[in-house]
Amino acid sequence: MSDTASDAGGRAEPASRSRPAGAEGRVFFPGDDRLEGMLGWPRDDVVKGGVVIAHPYPPHGGTMALPVVYRIAQSCRERRLATLRFNFRGVEGSLGTFSGTEEDRDVAAAGEFLRGRLAALDGDAVPGPNTRPVMLAGYSFGSIMAARAAAALEYVQALVLVGFVVRWDQLPADTFERLGAFRGPVFALCAENDDMGRPHDVEQALKSLGLDYMLGVVENAGHFLEGRHREVGERVATFLAERLVAEA
Repeated sequence: MSDTASDAGGRAEPASRSRPAGAEGRVFFPGDDRLEGMLGWPRDDVVKGGVVIAHPYPPHGGTMALPVVYRIAQSCRERRLATLRFNFRGVEGSLGTFSGTEEDRDVAAAGEFLRGRLAALDGDAVPGPNTRPVMLAGYSFGSIMAARAAAALEYVQALVLVGFVVRWDQLPADTFERLGAFRGPVFALCAENDDMGRPHDVEQALKSLGLDYMLGVVENAGHFLEGRHREVGERVATFLAERLVAEA
């Protein structure tokens, strides 16, 4: 693996030394309201891109601190990706009121913030065509909101849906329509025994949308992926790292 990060134009440059290598620190960034997140960087001095990670359903206790979200971020940093896990509006340090339908706007705000930080690594005041790539990942409710946000963000190069919920009476009606407009690669990682998104049902949904998708299954696991958090993080990070190599 190279010790330099390549941008979309083929330039190879080390990441700026002004950011704390290997650290994850609390940040606040603008959305419809001020949002709270944890921004993390790889341990060495190379950043190949970045990933935003969205958490599960807040009314059921979902926050950016949940183990699946944490492990995805940790594994991605080990693959030389910057990570931003964040709290949806109205959750812990994020301001605003949770709605259940508009949180895709929070994902978009997180993507814009991370993209700005990646641009700054090259000394750019604003993101441009050579800014390192940004990808989206979400777990459970977070996967719904990432799916809804992805197509509207032209810079998003890949999408990961962990525990993608296809059977839920509160699923926003236009979710599949929005997801169907995304033209990048999609990795759906399903728990074998997930009643809210069984692998067969998720695959049928993605296939019907004509997406460029890959399906993975965590065997003998339910929606909460108990005891499989590290495995999930590794599989997500491996997919994203491989997509960066494929696009280079």
